[in-house]
Amino acid sequence: MKFINHVVVLLSLLFTSNTFALEQKYHESVLPVIAAFKTQDKTAIAAHIRYPLKRQYPLPDIKNEAEFINRFDEVFDDELVAVIASSNINTDWEKVGWRGIMLYNGVLWVDTDGKIITVNTQNVTERAFAERLIEHDKQSLHSSVNTFKKPILNWKTANYHIRVDDLDDGNYRYAVWSIDKKISEKPDMILLNGDITFEGSGGNHNYTFKNGRYSYVLQVTIIGCDTSPPGWLEVYKDEQRVLSEDVISAI
Repeated sequence: MKFINHVVVLLSLLFTSNTFALEQKYHESVLPVIAAFKTQDKTAIAAHIRYPLKRQYPLPDIKNEAEFINRFDEVFDDELVAVIASSNINTDWEKVGWRGIMLYNGVLWVDTDGKIITVNTQNVTERAFAERLIEHDKQSLHSSVNTFKKPILNWKTANYHIRVDDLDDGNYRYAVWSIDKKISEKPDMILLNGDITFEGSGGNHNYTFKNGRYSYVLQVTIIGCDTSPPGWLEVYKDEQRVLSEDVISAI
């Protein structure tokens, strides 16, 4: 997922308003969330999170309430807290099919049980943490792939260890190792110039890399059901799918 710069998000909120009123039956799911942010009570907000709360790689997901409270300022700065607390239940929230209920253009997602399932922002504190992790990440990689601007995916399937990195400004690189190899070894294959495609406002998207007649597609799940994998790898020869493997570990 190409995550939205927090400052751009906040600016967009000033000029973006949902034209569809949220149905009354969903108010009971959203109003307690708004109320928790109005009190700025971290414990109350933590109770409204669906765990694990996914964060942008290389940041680790937040596994439980105690960890959320400890990392609260990484996810919610004062500006975002204020945006949620001041949101209007009738004009700023929208039910979007099976994906859930979104605030504005998808900054925050809540399910119909009143649990926050996605926070699509990254503030200054979290970005600084991510940068430290990225530098550590680069040191563990083979020299052929240890230069990049931002890591995107670090996945394991049953048979492969896969990375996608942004070399600069959306120039995506795909690297893959057989599962028995270390990432300090040279990858089995490196592909450049990947394309990203988004599927609606929920955040689900895919990366596609071409190699002659073959296409390597990485489907990324941001919003799914409880049993959804983080994503899956599909390989096509021409138009025929020849491989599909679920992600069993998203590092």
